[in-house]
Amino acid sequence: MPNPHRQIPAFPLPFCQMPPDMAATSSGDLIADRRYLYAEDALGDGDGIAARDLYAQTLERVPNWLPARFGLARALLLLGEILAAEAALEAILKDDPADILGVGAWLARLRKTPAPENALSTAYVARLFDDYAARFDSHLVEALRYCAPQLLANAITEIARDRRFNILFDLGCGTGLMPPTLAGRYTHAIGIDLSKLMLDQAAQKGFYTRLICADLTTAMLAEPAASADLVIAADVFCYINALKPVLEAAHHIMQPQGILAFTIQTHKGKGVVIGGDLRVHHAPDDVISMAQGMGFASRLLRFESSRMDAGKPVAGATLVFERL
Repeated sequence: MPNPHRQIPAFPLPFCQMPPDMAATSSGDLIADRRYLYAEDALGDGDGIAARDLYAQTLERVPNWLPARFGLARALLLLGEILAAEAALEAILKDDPADILGVGAWLARLRKTPAPENALSTAYVARLFDDYAARFDSHLVEALRYCAPQLLANAITEIARDRRFNILFDLGCGTGLMPPTLAGRYTHAIGIDLSKLMLDQAAQKGFYTRLICADLTTAMLAEPAASADLVIAADVFCYINALKPVLEAAHHIMQPQGILAFTIQTHKGKGVVIGGDLRVHHAPDDVISMAQGMGFASRLLRFESSRMDAGKPVAGATLVFERL
């Protein structure tokens, strides 16, 4: 008899669970909703057999409900039924091309191939952080010991000394944790984020001259050329696997000698991979080579962790570039 608590190597248990807030939805059928929640609990407890059966019972009442179909795929992964899980995930992605549940990332992780450009869809990232907005600051800083803004502020001080900047572009600004670490060092801050609810939190803090709800590339390309002298992305590129368009857009808005600073999650190989945490892991050497090819000079590479995950530091790096 298979062990219901067995974990398959490619998918440790946290990966097999969907973030709780992403599951907070309704099928419109109260009985189906109840069975779905029981299934989520079973999956969280590592009981793949019970979870599979409960998701199947849910789908008997609401056959096309995507969260339950996604749950069934995750239960199959936990049970080691890889081919069936992959087929289920592919069918979900076909029916939901916007990929609001983030199925593309699961498939990229499952196949262990270089991550496709759309592995993490903008719809998925926007919904993820809309759901996260109300508890973002407390959970990130207190529970995960998030320190990317301070790491970036330290790096900028090391490279730019006491230089004062006119316009700061805060990419993926979230609730506005970056500006306080640079207090007194910029005149205007412009924040860009996909999540409207995160921007609502940021607006309340009063740090930003302007806030833009859009994807990073679109927002920056809409700005005047050479209009910024500092561009920062704190733990943003772990949700973006295709960095080239973003870096090109950053080059567009930056003045010569402007500073670009960001953090990344890293891995020991080449290219871009989706990790077990469903985030994007970049190879630092590849990022540096890409940026240099666009007209950025590398000024700093420091391997350091910006937060914890499952009680361990996340492998990462801080990078600083100067636009030539």
